[in-house]
Amino acid sequence: MSNITPPAYVDDSGTGRDGTVVDVAFLDAWEATINDQVASATNPTIKPKDTIDEVVTARGSKVSLDTRLDVSLNEDGTLKAQPGYATVTQLLGGLGGVNLVQNDDFLLWAAGDAAAPTGYVLAGVGAAVARIGTGLGDTDRKIGDFACKLTRAAADLTLTRTVLDTAAFTRANFLKARYAAGGAWVLSSTANAARVAVYDGVGYAYSAYHTGGGTWEWLPVTRTINAAATRLDIIPEVKNGAGAIGKFDGLTLVIIDSDLSLPHELLCPVQVGTMHFSVGGAVGIAANIHGYEPGRPAIVKDVQLFIKTAPTGQALKVDINSWDGAAYTSMFATVPQIADGAFRGGAQPDTTYARRCLVAQSGAVLAVGGELSFDVDQVGSGVAGSDLRVEVRAMEYQSPLERFQTL
Repeated sequence: MSNITPPAYVDDSGTGRDGTVVDVAFLDAWEATINDQVASATNPTIKPKDTIDEVVTARGSKVSLDTRLDVSLNEDGTLKAQPGYATVTQLLGGLGGVNLVQNDDFLLWAAGDAAAPTGYVLAGVGAAVARIGTGLGDTDRKIGDFACKLTRAAADLTLTRTVLDTAAFTRANFLKARYAAGGAWVLSSTANAARVAVYDGVGYAYSAYHTGGGTWEWLPVTRTINAAATRLDIIPEVKNGAGAIGKFDGLTLVIIDSDLSLPHELLCPVQVGTMHFSVGGAVGIAANIHGYEPGRPAIVKDVQLFIKTAPTGQALKVDINSWDGAAYTSMFATVPQIADGAFRGGAQPDTTYARRCLVAQSGAVLAVGGELSFDVDQVGSGVAGSDLRVEVRAMEYQSPLERFQTL
């Protein structure tokens, strides 16, 4: 409160006959001055003493109201984190949803390291895509071992990951008017080139562009799913200049009930499943025995072999193949084997990376990575071995939206 500026007055000279006259007008001027400082036209019944009492009560056991407020508020008025209370970030990051983007960490590249990662569609004249990360020439990555590098050419490029296609969305139209909150970790050295979009068949929402600072930045995007929506896609983009590069990882999309930004990535749920093959009786050399078509995108982690009657004279060798678009091709340089006289063996894939990556197969046209088969390359030279069981262990990506998909 500023100091009161009183009405003008002059003291008398000591005679009591001059100076300012204290009359009604002078007293009215003083009243107006005081009221201007302490009376509220909005709350005319509240007295200064009431305010004093309220402040003293509000400070509770603290020595001042400021000390009491410091318990809960930062100096800029924002709330302080309180032990035992979840923040919006914690709710979204821990309990707020399931990442609906399969192959969110760009682990699967069934079509090869220079083709779109499994489940994604690349568009843009001359656009280039590459697997980067651990053990590769470009080692940039943020989540897991790998990331996706996109290079723009003559036209803007997009890498679309469809979460719900048109047919599936007709079964999931309860999502209309909810919020699709997404984002990705993005790295670029070009400002205003790389970003993330969400598309619902009617319109787009976009994240901010990467600043071009050459470090990983989390770029969130949220779209209200339109009442006329027909699909749901999340799309990394690289725009605005030939040769611009964007690197993406941890692509995330969740459905929430509030217009909030996702604070960081969520991991798509996965499970390890086992594909079983078997050969009853004596084992003989053969190619492309059985076939298995995965129902989910997956990556083969290892292969285990078991046999009831052990091979003798030499090892029994089994090869595992995946369809490369033209032939069943091995995922092993050194194939799994059961040693002479042993009953079990195994190995992890160690040849071309794409061959261990599997796609969800449906329909009459066989997709690249859409089928597994196995060969018996060698049997025991004394006793061949009998009753062979082959187990292919693969990590599969899951989604609660599978119930709405055709496959």
